[in-house]
Amino acid sequence: MPVQLGVARVDITPPLGIAMVGFAGRDSADDVHDPLTATALGCVADDGRAVVVALDLLGLRAETVTEFRQAISAAADINPNRVVLACAHNHYGPAVDRSTDQALVAAYRENVKHLIAGVARQALDRARPAQLGVGTGASDIGINRRERRADGQVVLGQNPAGPIDRQVGVARLDDADGRPLATVVNFACHPVSQGGQMRSLSADYVGQARHVVETLTGAPCLFLQGACGNINPVLMVHAYEPARALGTRLGCEAVRVRETIAPTEIGRLVVRQRCVGLPRYRHGSADQAGALQAELEREVAALSRPGSSPGQRWWAEHRLTRVAEVVRSWRTGEALTPVEAEVQAWRLGELTLTTAPGEVFCEIGARVKERAPSPHAFYAAYVNGYMGYVPVRTAYAEGGYEVTHACQVDPEAGEELEKTSLELLAEVGC
Repeated sequence: MPVQLGVARVDITPPLGIAMVGFAGRDSADDVHDPLTATALGCVADDGRAVVVALDLLGLRAETVTEFRQAISAAADINPNRVVLACAHNHYGPAVDRSTDQALVAAYRENVKHLIAGVARQALDRARPAQLGVGTGASDIGINRRERRADGQVVLGQNPAGPIDRQVGVARLDDADGRPLATVVNFACHPVSQGGQMRSLSADYVGQARHVVETLTGAPCLFLQGACGNINPVLMVHAYEPARALGTRLGCEAVRVRETIAPTEIGRLVVRQRCVGLPRYRHGSADQAGALQAELEREVAALSRPGSSPGQRWWAEHRLTRVAEVVRSWRTGEALTPVEAEVQAWRLGELTLTTAPGEVFCEIGARVKERAPSPHAFYAAYVNGYMGYVPVRTAYAEGGYEVTHACQVDPEAGEELEKTSLELLAEVGC
């Protein structure tokens, strides 16, 4: 039986007043600019069912992924290991599983779990014979953000000479009669174009790109965020206009590519999964780890005073907890628990997709796509978990936010992720 596909969408916009995530020190949501959605692509084949759910969320912790997958499995009669929960890494969305405002967040989390389970089932129930084709374009809306200052310090800025992945991957999905069924867009760029203090709920440039694609094609669009750990938009201003402009540019390129694709019958679906234990970040030496612990202890003490930001305090406490474990490991000689990362590889007709659960640097995603046995390869990050940044090895010596503030893995982790991705791609028969 040829592979059958179905698509469904549900609104997952939370109530106002919910804590937002993506920037420390920002107050709760006070407005809705544009809705947040969950869009599901259900696949039915001889060897079983599988589903991809694209979410306008920042990221989901591993335990949340497990909980949501179980709900989807129960609702849709599907193996939970064949469920992909792909977050856009949206910085203008709600907290789902980390917040100081636990009551509202907990209620939203429970509700969104059932909404996602329902939309996954709906997509699978709608599955029908379909065609698929893949093409690629390019977009200049992103820029490497690791700017080196004159004193050698790496900061979050703009680095036009830095590594960048401009590829726009586009999958065209039509029904058996050639009518548009869906478009899948894969691109790597942080959704942070509205700056760090915006409190309006929004899907940022991702939502606008989807809107453009859907308006011009008449069918839903799923956005799969790429390896954008070191990539930001070229525009970042406290307004919606950058999101509108950048999303329009990306959406138009996706439609241009879609119109050049000649889809064909989807011969098969193959899904492979592997969990790999990545080495925990030890911060170079016992002295360096100890110095960081002392610095964070002072920061937490300062942020404990009345009037301090709860979000900033949570982030400092979170970092301190992790660093204290590293210091204890150096002192006792006890090994740190590895960081578990689930990697998946899909073969859907001529399209291959590899996924990872972190803020992967663009060089890693680009190499996987370049070295994949198939010429039609997508790479999606922020999938089925969230483990912080996965920099390339050379970035550790350079420093910068991605290494010093939000990294849990040692320098060899990126290479291990890349190796696992390519092994799984070989297994799906590219």
